[in-house]
Amino acid sequence: GLGSVQGIEIASLMPGVDDPKVWMFQCKRGEEAGLCIQLMNKAIAAMSSGHTIGITAACAGKSKGYIYVEGYSEPLVMAAVTGVRALWAHTMRILPISDMTSIMNVTCERKPVKEGQWLRMTRKPYRGDLCRVVSVRGDGVTCVVKSVPRLDLGVHGVTAEQAKERRAKIRSGAFVPPKRFFSGEEVAQAGGIVSNGRLPGYVDTYSTYESQYFDNDGYLIREVKVGSVVVQCKEGEGPTLEELQEFRKKGRGGEEGENADGDDDDGGEGTLLDELSALQQDRENKGHGIALGDAVVVVEGDLVGMKGKVHYIDDTTVKVIPADSSLGIGEVEFLVNQVRKHIDVGAHVKVVDGRYADETGVVVAVADNEGEKIAFLLTDMTSKEISVRVSQVVESADVSTGQAKLQGYELFDLVGLSGGGATNEVGVVVRVGREEFEVVNNHGQNRTVRPEELRGKRNTSSLRAAAMDFQGNHVRVGDSVNVIEGAHKNKSATIKHIHRAQLFLHSQMRAENAGVFIARARSCSLLAGTRGKAAETVNRVGAGKRPT
Repeated sequence: GLGSVQGIEIASLMPGVDDPKVWMFQCKRGEEAGLCIQLMNKAIAAMSSGHTIGITAACAGKSKGYIYVEGYSEPLVMAAVTGVRALWAHTMRILPISDMTSIMNVTCERKPVKEGQWLRMTRKPYRGDLCRVVSVRGDGVTCVVKSVPRLDLGVHGVTAEQAKERRAKIRSGAFVPPKRFFSGEEVAQAGGIVSNGRLPGYVDTYSTYESQYFDNDGYLIREVKVGSVVVQCKEGEGPTLEELQEFRKKGRGGEEGENADGDDDDGGEGTLLDELSALQQDRENKGHGIALGDAVVVVEGDLVGMKGKVHYIDDTTVKVIPADSSLGIGEVEFLVNQVRKHIDVGAHVKVVDGRYADETGVVVAVADNEGEKIAFLLTDMTSKEISVRVSQVVESADVSTGQAKLQGYELFDLVGLSGGGATNEVGVVVRVGREEFEVVNNHGQNRTVRPEELRGKRNTSSLRAAAMDFQGNHVRVGDSVNVIEGAHKNKSATIKHIHRAQLFLHSQMRAENAGVFIARARSCSLLAGTRGKAAETVNRVGAGKRPT
């Protein structure tokens, strides 16, 4: 049959024993394409003098750190690669005939970017930060981007050893400097050295500070690889209004410049309204977030206002079963742009994408914002009101418990705090958000802090700490106590952390602040026979003994 004939034709194209062989060589990572070009130039030079170098092809496959050379004779191939730097001839290995075709498989893993496109940074300390493409190289995967810098000028007011430690913390992500636009005057006043220079391969001149380049508006300018240093924004993770506003603050020292409110002349970027309109149009072109089984309402055509459930959907059409059976009609087909997702006020929903992804709550209102339906939710975790597009939510009985971890910090960690105006302030993490934490500090107050405001964990010191209760008993982490006075009188709880004479207590019966509250050790009484495992462990390793 036709299939067998096609199979024979394909098999006839496979290499045989009489065809050239392929040898694999290890090389320096990142130099694969350059080495193939060197071999090509070497072959051209030999041909111009009337000779050949004995190889028929050289290519770089998908594997990093390897190139493949095709030829008829092993000695001739070895002679051809001799003298080529960054290629290690002693790693030469012949490929089996069955593997020779696999090195030519082409997969497009990186999607080319275009000028003006929004991307996300992937490496610390800029991980997750927004950046914008300024220019693109010919291959489409190497580009120059600009982003809001994260500068730590505190390295200039300390000793060399302390500055080295601060830089190490920044590289590891333990400390993330706040965003601030570059100002040569501020850097010079702090003790830094500012000069001028060109980004390698480009003609524009920039201000340079610590091997970084900054333009006249204070943005950080970098040449990066798409897929490694930056990635394209995923579905629903495009720039938010807050990020766009922050990105447009072009004045020195973070002051908003004249162009931030609309009359932007920066390479044709346009106004914030233009940006939001373009992003909105992209969303509208993706089916309004409609999925199989969603409740929808018809917004165009003869059946405007009809509600129903999606029974079938493809790229251009949807089939809807009317919710009102009294209409006497069955399945109705519409174009995708003729229906919109519908959510009733009072429904319990889950956000499936965007900034508030995985948040759950109750819909308290639905409003129309220039043709886009916006749902206002009262979240389950924080009881705060957030606004999301209706296309970003689905009805769900799930209740969000927050993120599990953010930049190494987890729920119930005891952490040091900065920026609160008090020295030696600590707190316990009671909620992990996408960009910030909510903590209860040692004064019993709730604070919302970003990761850069935390000064490390204090769990180990808490585990080794001890305090004295109302009756003079030593209490440790894991012990159960009863509060005998104060705002939480007569409540029983387990000691989560100890800071000096204060106890961070946790009760499963308390929903507020994830069950965490504060009490003085002298206001509590140890419950008989409730020594915690943590305290027993400390005793076993000799960290301290309890009085008998």
